[in-house]
Amino acid sequence: MKSSLHKKHIVIVGASSGLGKELAKQLATEGAILYLLSRKVHTTEFAFAAERIQCDVTNPENITEAFQSIDKFTDKIDIMINCAGIGLVKKLEETSHQEITNVIQTNLIGGIFASQEGYKRMLKHKSGHIINVSSTSGLKTRADETIYCASKWGLRGFTESLRLAAVVHKIRVTGIYPGGMQTNFWKDNEPKNLESYMLPEDIAEQIVSLLKSPSAIAPSELVIERGF
Repeated sequence: MKSSLHKKHIVIVGASSGLGKELAKQLATEGAILYLLSRKVHTTEFAFAAERIQCDVTNPENITEAFQSIDKFTDKIDIMINCAGIGLVKKLEETSHQEITNVIQTNLIGGIFASQEGYKRMLKHKSGHIINVSSTSGLKTRADETIYCASKWGLRGFTESLRLAAVVHKIRVTGIYPGGMQTNFWKDNEPKNLESYMLPEDIAEQIVSLLKSPSAIAPSELVIERGF
C-alpha cells in the first residue's frame, strides 16, 4: 500500500543538515516529490532524487527566486516545512549587533518570508500544510538564549496567527517544538551530556507521522521533550 505522502510535492527549507536533511531522507522513502532549499544544497550529498534549489533565507529576494524556481516544476505545493535556523547561546551583554541580526533574520524573518511564499501558492488550491520548526525555546525562557528565544517566540506567534488565517482556506499550519537535538546547533557550545539529546531521525519520524494525519485533523502544535 502506497504512503499517503506518495507523489506529494514537498518543499523543505533548510534541507542540508540536521532535522531538515533527515526529513528529506524519510520523506523520500515515502515516495514524496522533494524540493530541497538551502545555501549549501548543491554541495550536500543526498542518496535519493530531489530538486535542489539554492536559497539563503536571510535574503528575501533569494527566497522569492527559489520559489519561482519551484514554479517551473509544479503549480502546487502540498507541504512546506521550514527547518532553517541557527542557534545562539550567549549572554546578551556579550552579543554583537551582527549576531542579533543574523539570528532574527534566519530564524524569524526568513521563516516568515518562506511561509508567505508557500502560503500564497497554497491559497490558489485551497489546500496544503505548512510546518514551522521552532524549539522548546519558543515556549520557555532561558537566561543565556535571550536572542534565540526572541526569534523562536516570534516564530511561534507568527505560526499561530497564520494557522487562524489559513484554516478558513483549508490549509493546515503546525508549529513543531523539539527540545535538545544532536545537531550542529551546539558546535560552539556543546553540552557535556550531548549524547543524551534526541536524534534528528527520531524527531523527523514524529513529523512524518503528523504529515500523514487525515485532513479532518488539524494539529496546531507538536511539542517533543527529551525523554530518559
